[in-house]
Amino acid sequence: MHPPPTITQTYFLDSSTLIHSVDRSAEYHKECLNIIIRAAKGQINAATSLEALEETLFILSKLTTTATALSVTQDLLKITKIRKYEMDQSIFEQALEIIETTPLKRPKDAINVATMIEHHIQAIISEDKEYDRINLIQRVHPKDIRQI
Repeated sequence: MHPPPTITQTYFLDSSTLIHSVDRSAEYHKECLNIIIRAAKGQINAATSLEALEETLFILSKLTTTATALSVTQDLLKITKIRKYEMDQSIFEQALEIIETTPLKRPKDAINVATMIEHHIQAIISEDKEYDRINLIQRVHPKDIRQI
């Protein structure tokens, strides 16, 4: 069981959480949407990366329409209370090292973890069990984020 979230802890929002907040057919749609709403209100400290937003745009453009994907991504960019981090060479090099030295092999996941380490974020909100394969960060399932 995960500890209840505290306002001081920052959560990294994986693209799956962003996508499922929009995809009404997703199993945890309501939980993911609630997380985005609470993050926008500042009830949860949240951050993501421009890479996660790019993946959200890419996947939503396949699930919905390009117009919908653009609109959602632009709306996410406008939420000032969700910090957005850019990848730099240091983060990319750390991601390469993560791929080399851990069971985490997907570049996107390694970039997320490297971004989290760079910005001292310990927990990622994601349905992706791949994050459980490494001990560098903690994965929190969207259903485990409870009301504060």
